[in-house]
Amino acid sequence: MHKIAIWASALALVSLGGGVAAAQQAAPASAPAPDRQAEFKAFIADAAGTWDADITFPSQEKGKPDDKAKGVMKRTVKSAGMWLLDEFSVDGTPYQGTAILGYDSVTGGMAGVWTDNNQQQMRFDKGRWDAEKKKLTWHADVPGPTPGTYQRLLFTEEVKGPDVHEFRSVALLRTGEVPLVHIVFTRRKG
Repeated sequence: MHKIAIWASALALVSLGGGVAAAQQAAPASAPAPDRQAEFKAFIADAAGTWDADITFPSQEKGKPDDKAKGVMKRTVKSAGMWLLDEFSVDGTPYQGTAILGYDSVTGGMAGVWTDNNQQQMRFDKGRWDAEKKKLTWHADVPGPTPGTYQRLLFTEEVKGPDVHEFRSVALLRTGEVPLVHIVFTRRKG
């Protein structure tokens, strides 16, 4: 009798499963959800290479001209296309910055770290890639000027063309956004 009950339960589950499958087939098809990881991996693959940087540091003083500089960003795909290693330098200075960024399967967004010889600390970044707009947007909370305080930095990298990316960084203060840097990256040929 016990075996009959098990078989009957199994048959009921199979029947229910068939009913669920039939209901799923009858439901109208919706657009498949975008594969965020595949989209970000495509961005990473496209970003690889050596990029010349035209850098502008917006003046924070009225009437004072912006500071300009040139630099180089080397971007290397790592870990079977999952992560991008950025190595950045500014010509004629000792400045060096290093980042690693990629898709975080836990958050479903971009995750990264940045460090450079100015700040001498690790900055932890979180953000997202918008494949439709071809724009990476992220933020980080960094120590503020007063011990124990933090300020939020916002960053964007927008693909302007196959060989041009535009980067912007701003600090969010109580008085509003303060532009920190604007960089136009142009991919080197060959």
